This record gives sequence, structure tokens and C-alpha cells, in this order.
Amino acid sequence: MKVLNIIQKYYPSRGGAELFMQIVSEYLAEELNYDVDVWTTNALRAETLWDLEGETIQVDKALINGVKVRRFSFEGHILNHKYINKIYRVLFSHFPNWKIQNLASCPTIFSMLKEAKSNLLKNYDYITVTSSPYYFLFYVGYIISKRFNIPYIIIPALHVGKDSKDSLRKKYLRKSILPFLKYADKIVLNTRVEGEYIYDFCKKNGVLIDKEKLILIGQGIFLDKILIGNGERFKEKYSLEYPIVFQVGSKTFDKGSFNLIKAMKLIWDQGGKYHLVFAGQSNREFTKYIESLDGKYKKYILNINNISDQEKWDLYDAGDLFSMVSKTDSFGIVYLESWAYRKPVLGCNNAAMREVISNNSDGFLVDFDDIRGISKKIKYLLDNKERRLEMGSNGFIKVREKYDWNRNLKKVAEIYKKSN
Repeated sequence: MKVLNIIQKYYPSRGGAELFMQIVSEYLAEELNYDVDVWTTNALRAETLWDLEGETIQVDKALINGVKVRRFSFEGHILNHKYINKIYRVLFSHFPNWKIQNLASCPTIFSMLKEAKSNLLKNYDYITVTSSPYYFLFYVGYIISKRFNIPYIIIPALHVGKDSKDSLRKKYLRKSILPFLKYADKIVLNTRVEGEYIYDFCKKNGVLIDKEKLILIGQGIFLDKILIGNGERFKEKYSLEYPIVFQVGSKTFDKGSFNLIKAMKLIWDQGGKYHLVFAGQSNREFTKYIESLDGKYKKYILNINNISDQEKWDLYDAGDLFSMVSKTDSFGIVYLESWAYRKPVLGCNNAAMREVISNNSDGFLVDFDDIRGISKKIKYLLDNKERRLEMGSNGFIKVREKYDWNRNLKKVAEIYKKSN
């Protein structure tokens, strides 16, 4: 069997959708012996997809754990200019044609679109596209699938926002994507609520999709591979002597990174001595924000850019509680990773996270903008070690029973078998 998976970024680029696609691709290649190709951009970070600036991966083709990866470049096209690109996207995103609207979506990787015309693509058995809102890529996969009558699998990874009025939901659920959802053979979901939103959105706009093609997979981790952290090594390296609150992943406003600092400032102002650690890809805006803080706050903040996997596991082992009250997550693998290390978590009180985090059992759900509420929950857990350990243990049990990839990846095999 031959599979083409299309995604905005791929390893060594980081992100939840990127990790999921890597796991799926490697499982199909190594365990099922499928011939797997990945088409992606050469962007290392998400900002490059939007601003065409930042680090890129220079290797065009690579074999990564049995998966053949091809990276397409933005270079050599008139739209490879930050401001011209933005003007193009703004103008044509409102054009009264769904195809043009999607071609005005990030990433405007026309070199990939050109390659999609090749007759060699007829040999694929499956086309997979992910993730929202990078609908240019959905269109690339769609035209290949339509042209050669190849099963079309969508992994939307929708970010539902904090509520129905959140601008994020409008960004992800656009009328221009209705043809993709209607045409898809399978739509792979992270949560049940994601499926409900897709179904209701389609129905509201006159498209009735078969609920049978909405397949819940969720997310997972390999417990046997990640429990290798050494917390004492991490504390010693960075000279950390106080309890640690931490966040792993993108450092953005929507991820709750700025709000977490504001919440910790309330605790520090009360005399609390706690470290706050951020680990993930660099973000210039976030770095500038930390640099602008008073020294009495900065001394407690450790901001690690581009952390290695081993050091990330060391941080999970060293940390006391994980906080990412984010409104831009479809699922949040980092919560599972935290539970694997028996750490309680704080997440956003929205429909998607209510399906992942059991409030008052393995973590707390807090409204995205509730700075004081986030601060109170953090302080409560820091002050109550027994409760903190209990919630962390509950999280570990949940991961072990529900989210171990060693069992759950069998669902992936069923999806690809049934799509033919």
C-alpha cells in the first residue's frame, strides 16, 4: 500500500499535529510496511508559514524512520514576500469561489501545487491531509484525490476556542472547506466535540455528512519511550531550588503563556518563591515580554528555546505542576505527557478540554481570561502536596488505560484498511 500524507510542517519541526502525523506515518511505514511519503513545507516554525520569515530546513528530501519526506520551498515565487503574500491572502480569501479562497490560505506553497499535477501520483492508495487552518494543503490533497479517485482522509485538528463567539472558531470553520468535508472518505477526530462541531457546521450550511465517516482516534503517548526523565539533572543544570510550574509547547497569547506569567506575578507579589519554566520553540514577542518584566519577576522565569527531547523529559520529571490554559488546542498531547510523569494539569474550560481533563480529578479547568482563577488553582496545588500527588496519579492511570499508543495505534490501521 502506498500513502501520501500532506502537512504544514514535519519533524524536526515541533507541534501537536506534526507529532501525530509523524507517529501515524512511522506506524504505517514500520509496522504495516506501507510505502509512506510525506509532503510538507521547509518551515521549521509556524511563523514562517504566515510571515515567510524565520528558520527553514535546508534538506529537500530525507528518509526519516522509514518515511520519505519531501519539503517544498516558498522560494522562486512572486508571493514569497511577506507583505505581498499578506495582501494576496486578504484579497482572495473573500473571493466568491471556494477554490480560490483555499488557495489564499496558508501556506501558499505553489511549488507543491505544481507537483500535484504529476501523473505519477495515481499510484497512491490513500491521501491524508492535516491540519486546520492550512487549507491550501487540503486543496492540494483534494485535487490529487479527485483526479485519480484516491481515498481522501482528513485530520482537521480543529481548535474550537474558548466558546462559540471566539474568533478562532471562525478561523477554523469556514464555508470554503465544506467541499473537503463533504468529499472526504474519513474525518479523523481528536475529540467527540470536534466531530459534533464539524457535523453541525456542515448541516447549518446545507451539507449533510455521513456520521460513519467521523472516526474518533484521540491522541496518545508511548509510555515506555518517554519515562526517561531525570528531574535532579534538570534542577542542577539550571540551579533551581524552588517548586516548579511549567509549560511545554508554543509560547503564545492563545496558548495562555502570557496569562500564566500574569497569574504567577500575583503569587510572587504575595511572597511566593516558585520557578516558572517555559520550554518550546522560540517566540520573539514572548521573549520581549519577559525581557520587559521587572527583575523581581524575571529572576523566577526560565525560558528555554528549542528544548531537546531528553531535556524536555527531565523538565517533566522535575516539575511540580503543568499549566497551559490554552484556547488553541484540539487535544493537547502535553497534558498526557504531564500525567505520564504524575503531574496535575491546568487547562482551558472549553468543550474540547472538558473531554480530555477531568476537572478536580487529574487537573483543573479554568476560563482562559481568568488570571486570578489560574493563580488560585496554582497556589492551591503548590500548597497541597498530597492533593497534587493524588491528581497526578489519577492522570497517570488515565493515560495508562486510555492513551497508550501501543494499543491505540491499531485504530489507525483500521482507518486505512477500511478507506479502500
